[in-house]
Amino acid sequence: MINSESQKIILFSAGYRVFFPLAALCAVFSLGYWLLLVTGHADFLPSRFSPAGWHQHEMIFGMVAAVIIGFLYTAVPNWTGQPTPTGWPLAALVLIWILGRFVVFFGAMLPIWLPVLVDGIFLPLAIAGIVRALIKVENKRNYFLPVLLLFFAGLNIASHLAVIGKINVDERQLFLSAVFFIVFLMNVIGGRIIPSFTRNKYPNIKMSEPAVLLPLSALAIFSLAVAFLISAEDMVIGSLAVIAGILTLIRSLSWQGWKVIHDPLLFILHIGYFWIPTGFFLMAYSSFDGSMVLSHALHAFTAGAIGSLTLGVMSRATLGHSGLPLNNEITLTVIFLSVNAAALARVIMPLVSDVNYLSLLQGAGLLWLLAYGLFLVRFTTIFFRPRKI
Repeated sequence: MINSESQKIILFSAGYRVFFPLAALCAVFSLGYWLLLVTGHADFLPSRFSPAGWHQHEMIFGMVAAVIIGFLYTAVPNWTGQPTPTGWPLAALVLIWILGRFVVFFGAMLPIWLPVLVDGIFLPLAIAGIVRALIKVENKRNYFLPVLLLFFAGLNIASHLAVIGKINVDERQLFLSAVFFIVFLMNVIGGRIIPSFTRNKYPNIKMSEPAVLLPLSALAIFSLAVAFLISAEDMVIGSLAVIAGILTLIRSLSWQGWKVIHDPLLFILHIGYFWIPTGFFLMAYSSFDGSMVLSHALHAFTAGAIGSLTLGVMSRATLGHSGLPLNNEITLTVIFLSVNAAALARVIMPLVSDVNYLSLLQGAGLLWLLAYGLFLVRFTTIFFRPRKI
């Protein structure tokens, strides 16, 4: 038996052990409570953000931020041989993240600067935990990560300042920029791990991705983000979205993900990345045609790509770093099917079906809750167990 004190030590022995379950909890609460607000089953939200703004903020700077830090606190020690915060420093960082969720939710009942300070300090402190490891071994390949994350942290702080009227910026534009940041990160990191995992397990699959696709796709995504920030013409945004869609689609197809459809733990990563070009093409259609709202494209990135890739990466990392075999099982298959069914219901079904939109929204939300709820059921006990040797 493992005593309570040992379990506490194990929980804070690695970033994934604590940030992954917190991210899943945040995904369940932020989406679940927002559905209650939208359907009129709840009306209590003492946040300075609107219900939609609170939902967007918490999914981006609550859930996704926790996944990113949990992943990097697990991956950076492997990349560098240097530790990231564990023990009490990690516990303190986790406490700040948790307090951030409370002060954002209850923001209107608190001193005006408290949510800005408490929630705003999490990412800068978390970034400091990886900078030292990267610099100590001169891991220049990943120096871009702290820089990007500081920009992400700045967007979070700016969203708080916008909602309290200290800067004259629409917080929705800031959330959109944050989504582009996440897409940029998925394009870079996903472009490393997806073909690498595929090649390592299935060496007979011949992949031939031109090296130029990564910088070109990264430039296209960055240019598109800038175009939105400066409110460029629809023709410019649509053209850039087409370019980004073509480049990311070629990357996706070059990895031949259809050949691993029998391997859900790997196939989910390919599907997750495939939602990225889908989002860009929907964005282009929205810009050129004007009859489709941008929300469908954005949810291809969030419900589709982020939903699939976070669950896929968290599942693989949890099993692998806990010393457990990367075996496929029915629970994981249901998780991955549920999150993609949620994305299809939220993104595609409203475009091709006459079913009531609110019904589709509720159905997509329930499928999302099922996916992340099952993740918690399947993996929570593992986070408290010592690594199997």
